[in-house]
Amino acid sequence: MAKIHKSKNPNRRRLSALFVMQVVFAVLPVVLLMYFIFTMRGSEDYVFAYISIAAMVLCGSAYFFLARQYSILLSGMKGERSLLKAARKLDGNCNVYLNLPVRYKRNRSEIDMLVVGEKGVFVIEAKNHSGKISGDDTEQFWRQHKRYKDGHETCSEMENPLRQVNRQREILKNILKSGGVDLWINSAVYFSNPYVRLDLALKDTSNVVKGEEELLNLLKGDSEKQRLQPEMLLKINDIVTRLEV
Repeated sequence: MAKIHKSKNPNRRRLSALFVMQVVFAVLPVVLLMYFIFTMRGSEDYVFAYISIAAMVLCGSAYFFLARQYSILLSGMKGERSLLKAARKLDGNCNVYLNLPVRYKRNRSEIDMLVVGEKGVFVIEAKNHSGKISGDDTEQFWRQHKRYKDGHETCSEMENPLRQVNRQREILKNILKSGGVDLWINSAVYFSNPYVRLDLALKDTSNVVKGEEELLNLLKGDSEKQRLQPEMLLKINDIVTRLEV
């Protein structure tokens, strides 16, 4: 069974903070409304009335904005939980690092999952998007198309995740090089949501996997030319472990 290392995930704290703020901005308009009703009885203070109404509108807008941010963050954490589930199914002499912070000079990022094993080194970026995802290798942004039960459709942009994972791979490659290790690093984007449809024009389709089965096939795939020796694995894990501190 793989040895799993979990770094602290700052998104958990952010998620809790967003939840509390949502509750505050959901309750505040009700409190303001009650106060407005009791205060304005027989009063002709229209300035106070306008201020109260504006405050309620602002609270409502803040609530919907926070709800959107909460939903995005929660979706991302579901993708990370899917990675943990997949990591527990890996066997052999491999180490799995989750939410690994990486930094080289002025470049920094966080790797959702790094697998170091005999089959090689893998950097995985998890996405829990649903709907149809379209794009290609060269585009800066991909598009997410969603159709809802009431018939209306939305289209939003997301940063090209291949660029994101390639950036993480280059940071890690430089870190390992500085520690005396120069080797090929595999990278892939993992779409974990079962309701996602991929419509991508890619030169190398192996860079994108959908679902746990495809992810495990990628990580467990036979690749004798990339097989790493125990001494190399020990050196890589020693460098990576220091990044967790």
